[in-house]
This record gives sequence, C-alpha cells and structure tokens, in this order.
Amino acid sequence: MHTVTLQKETSDNTFSGLRKLILYNSNHLWEDVINQLGKATGFDILRCEQIALFAHTKGKAVVKSGTADELGTINNVLREIDLITEIE
Repeated sequence: MHTVTLQKETSDNTFSGLRKLILYNSNHLWEDVINQLGKATGFDILRCEQIALFAHTKGKAVVKSGTADELGTINNVLREIDLITEIE
C-alpha cells in the first residue's frame, strides 16, 4: 500500500515563499508615481506607466512578485513619497 502526502498552497503563498507588492491608487502626480516606480524597481518607463495606469483605473496593481525581503526593499522606496502599498 502506498501513502500519498498532499501539500496545499495557502492563498498568501506561504508554501512557495512568494509575495505580491501591491500599489494602490492615490492622489499623487502621475510623473512622481512613474519616477518612483522606476527608482524602486528598475523597470523601464513603459512598464511603470502600465502599473500606474492599472492602479489608477482598477484601484490597485501588482508591482512585482518576489520574496518578502526583495519586496520590502522596493516597498521602502515607494513609501519615500508616501505611496500607498501593501505586501500580501
């Protein structure tokens, strides 16, 4: 007889160790958001504009997925200008 062990991944991705950095819509100048996204992530301007546009129209956008440490560094830079973010 064989025993099968199943592991269930939780909704917060603790099994894989990956998290998501979320940017919420806020009252910042468009250029400031784009520039800060570029500074924080190293993404090109087009990618930063896509993230900002999605946050603006949908209320929030995933900036990046990664480890808590990696996202924490990016998050700190985004919060330098008081952008509203969350790591989930």
